[in-house]
Amino acid sequence: MTKPISENFDESHYQPEPPEQFFPAQHLKVYQTSPTEQLLICECQKCQAPLSIEVVFMTPQNSKPRPKGKTDSKPDNRAQCPNCGQVPIYLESCIVKSVNQLPTSPWQNSES
Repeated sequence: MTKPISENFDESHYQPEPPEQFFPAQHLKVYQTSPTEQLLICECQKCQAPLSIEVVFMTPQNSKPRPKGKTDSKPDNRAQCPNCGQVPIYLESCIVKSVNQLPTSPWQNSES
């Protein structure tokens, strides 16, 4: 049994929600190369060029303490794709040591 809609019900206040947005996923593999360094294998989010990015993630053990009253300086976390010049992946709290383009993508054959 359904309940009748009240006369005071104003349908204009209840618009359907906008459809949810989906963004394409970015391939990423992470390899530990030393206690502080990682190697990221990914594809550029702009041109899909396969890249090898060597980074050091900042931790309390490998970062310098900040003097009191001093503003926080951001680490160099911007990588640049050698193919298109854009930011291939957004990283936080790390220092990018090197960015190299790979000859082929590890995901090239798996996406057929």
